[in-house]
Amino acid sequence: MSLLSATSSRCLLLTGLLTALPLLPLLAQKQPAANRQPPSAHATEPVYETQQVEIWPEYPAGLFALKQYLKSARLPAEVREGRIRGAVYVSFVVRSDGRLTDISVLRGLSSGTDAEALHLIKAMPAWRPARRLDKAVAVRHSVPVVFETPAGKTPNTPAAGTIIEDTSMSKAYTFVEQMPVFPGGMDSLRAYIQQHVKYPAQALREKVEGRVFVRFVVDTKGLVREVQVQKGIGAGCDEEAVRVVRSLPRFEPGKQNGQQVPVYYTVPVVFNVTPPRSSDLMDMPAQATPVPPQPEPEKVYTYVEQMPTLSGPAGRTTLSIAIQQALVLPPEVREGRSEGTVFLNFVVQSTGTISDLKVVRGLCPACDAAALAAVRALPPFEPGKQNGRAVAVQFTVPVQMLGPNHVFEGGQVAMPAVFPGGGLALRQYLTKELKEPKVLKQEDLRGAVEVRFVVQADGSIGAAEITRPLCRSCDEEALRLMRAMPRWTPARNAANQPVSVRQQVIIPMPAAELPPRGRID
Repeated sequence: MSLLSATSSRCLLLTGLLTALPLLPLLAQKQPAANRQPPSAHATEPVYETQQVEIWPEYPAGLFALKQYLKSARLPAEVREGRIRGAVYVSFVVRSDGRLTDISVLRGLSSGTDAEALHLIKAMPAWRPARRLDKAVAVRHSVPVVFETPAGKTPNTPAAGTIIEDTSMSKAYTFVEQMPVFPGGMDSLRAYIQQHVKYPAQALREKVEGRVFVRFVVDTKGLVREVQVQKGIGAGCDEEAVRVVRSLPRFEPGKQNGQQVPVYYTVPVVFNVTPPRSSDLMDMPAQATPVPPQPEPEKVYTYVEQMPTLSGPAGRTTLSIAIQQALVLPPEVREGRSEGTVFLNFVVQSTGTISDLKVVRGLCPACDAAALAAVRALPPFEPGKQNGRAVAVQFTVPVQMLGPNHVFEGGQVAMPAVFPGGGLALRQYLTKELKEPKVLKQEDLRGAVEVRFVVQADGSIGAAEITRPLCRSCDEEALRLMRAMPRWTPARNAANQPVSVRQQVIIPMPAAELPPRGRID
């Protein structure tokens, strides 16, 4: 009876399988249709590099807030225990609507750190998109997420969240804290390129014009290398653009965490067909009927041989400084409720007047209005010139809106903060006023405490913190010295306004001997 039951069960199972076989092709055909996804709205959107756009993408609350956000990374066990430290580099695309897509790890450390870095980036809010030719575009971007051993595990360890690069690698990077700087700035770079470009004869004959985008590396010595054309227009223009870029003088190298690093750089080399000289004209057929010249609308340039400058005494200052001097901060900024950058676009006509002034990326209505008013208050310009002729030139300028509570880094101010009496007086203060903790003699302890603090716009000291500890009583004494400090002469920005700035001092313990009176080391 048992054998019969087992045989019947196997027959029923076989019959069921044979019945289902004809349905398998239909199921297979329906399955892809069920999983088919509608095409992405960004599937055909071009993705640019950061050097191909006029305005880079921006974290909604600014660079300082981005650094603070990256400090919130949770440290995996291998980092907390001091077995691994460094940066995870994450690449992503900031789309034209600000969303982040195509998030991936460029260079990782471990599975735990890579996963945490990806989680941080994926949790970010939408960014302010990049802009190219006054239009929001998608741009490929990357940020480093730093994982450092907690304070006390390893001596001389940078604070968690500090953005650093591994300079021992020969790789060049697309984004660093301090980008390479051409001697004289961007205006000088544009002028150099236009002054040294020789229009190829073939391009003149064929009336070829446009932009050649050339990418190269500025190495740690500031030299240009690895020059290549990213987007060309042919007719000899690509080769001429490469020749000019290879002739560029030495840059100030890019820096990351205070160290010089190789950085990718992209520049557009502009070729504009101008009325040719008589020697360049081709022979015309004898039967050709001369055509009277037709008036053409005035062309607007982006780069010219001689860029526009402000007329009168204001011409001795840069455009950004002149705008800051004319800027009246709105209450939202003065009261610390808003802070950031307004990007404006305008044209300096061949007559030196401003036209087509508009906001391309705003901050708040009052901020935008203040930025527009500052540009309208500028004196007339000396017009730009191309081939000795006054022409119209387009500008895109950032207008910083920084409130009284904004804290600058040391290299971002025009004049540094100064201790009363200067550097030697500061050294004397730290030596004479130091009350050496007893533990120094008891334990025969020697070293130094490093303190970071803020010199406020009124010269007072605030936000003091220990960045390199020695011992508990030593750290407390260092902080006491900072609180008892006299007021400094505050730092000043480019508009000669007092601003807050971060400083740091190293306090030797025991106190270092002072040089004899009248002698300065």
